[in-house]
Amino acid sequence: MSGWNLRTGATAAALTLAATTLATTVATGTASAAVAAHYVDSVNGNDSADGTTEATAWRTLTKASTANLAPGSKLLLKRGSMWKGQQLSITESGITVDAYGTSTARPIVAGHSEACVDLGGSENQVYNLQIGLPQDDGRCQWAGVKVRGNDNVVERNYITGAAAGVYIAPKALNTAVTANDFVDNNYMSKNTEEPGNDDSGAFAILVQGDSSNIGWNEIRGSIAPSYDYGLDGAAVEIFLGSDNYIHHNIAVDNETFTELGTSREVNPDGSPADPDGTSGNVFEYNVITGPKTGAALVTRGPQEPGQNPDPNGPVFGTVFRNNTVYLTQAESQGVVCDAGCTNAHLSMSQNIIQAVWKTAYGPNVTDSHHNVFFGARQHQMGGTNNVTADPRFNLTNTQHPLSLRAGSPAIDLGIKKFNDMDVTGRAIDGSDGAVDAGAYEYDK
Repeated sequence: MSGWNLRTGATAAALTLAATTLATTVATGTASAAVAAHYVDSVNGNDSADGTTEATAWRTLTKASTANLAPGSKLLLKRGSMWKGQQLSITESGITVDAYGTSTARPIVAGHSEACVDLGGSENQVYNLQIGLPQDDGRCQWAGVKVRGNDNVVERNYITGAAAGVYIAPKALNTAVTANDFVDNNYMSKNTEEPGNDDSGAFAILVQGDSSNIGWNEIRGSIAPSYDYGLDGAAVEIFLGSDNYIHHNIAVDNETFTELGTSREVNPDGSPADPDGTSGNVFEYNVITGPKTGAALVTRGPQEPGQNPDPNGPVFGTVFRNNTVYLTQAESQGVVCDAGCTNAHLSMSQNIIQAVWKTAYGPNVTDSHHNVFFGARQHQMGGTNNVTADPRFNLTNTQHPLSLRAGSPAIDLGIKKFNDMDVTGRAIDGSDGAVDAGAYEYDK
């Protein structure tokens, strides 16, 4: 299934409507007279030039990163260029980074030991780059893009080879990560034989900030061998982050789509490591599949009865709705909420979940309704108005193989319209009071 094109057919208009925080893309090779533009060309550039035209482009990202660009400036990287080991650091605010030139090849920023692109300022936008290479000397050893400021946009990039394709740091607010391709971010930043369950890595997106908009991305191959876990990785890992919105993503062959956690640790001064906790994260209209995927969502309450408190719990107010999950791996699990998980920690509605081992685990969760569950050996979750039946996926449809066939129990199962578009960008009517379960609206 990793070869399926699950998104073909989504319109450009749909993507634009969904990403309300996105700015207009820079026209290739042009710049407005009212806004300063600076060019960077790794082959023919010269750092002694002024950088203001294609003919006088700078050569290195080091020069571009120290140029003290004015708010509203555009920093344009030449298509076909490659920079290895040079970090693109944007500490200013209001800068647009984009590609220019006639080549179809994206400019490549790769091979930095910390982060290939560092967004330290706010209200910056990064478009149309390739960030990282899958080989060791071209990997972004920690993050492809590290986001530290507020209101930054990372859109329409190809991001590969990192431990964290995009890392949204603590205290970063309102980051938009939209319409990117994340491929094989499968590097482990820590992977040792020492005991302690401390291996980490293989994240497409690692979220420690708040109020992020993560949508319309394709995420594949966030999975890597781990001494501690056998396999590790996640499409969207949320650790310390709250009020993030994860929607309309296609996720194939990631070890887990999402795992959420907080930290019970305290800082040296005695303050909590996660003072506001991890809460209020919403997942909707995502497609989660692939024969390598082990789980869709993993979250937690405070502790299992009779056991020590979960060191990464509790996580409050996770909402999982209108997602389509189709997992064929032998030990696959749809949704797992353990450590005394209750309705305070998880709400599930209008999903389709087909898995092999467990469809859903959360014995104390009853806020689970209007879902379709199928195929697993176990189901340990309460709820009402759920259906156990074959969802009748349209597996012969090469464009949308997890869309619905006529007679699917998911059709009109839902009772509330949470979004105006399904995962393909198709409008959801809902005027008759009924919507379909899952990420695809049935084409009646």
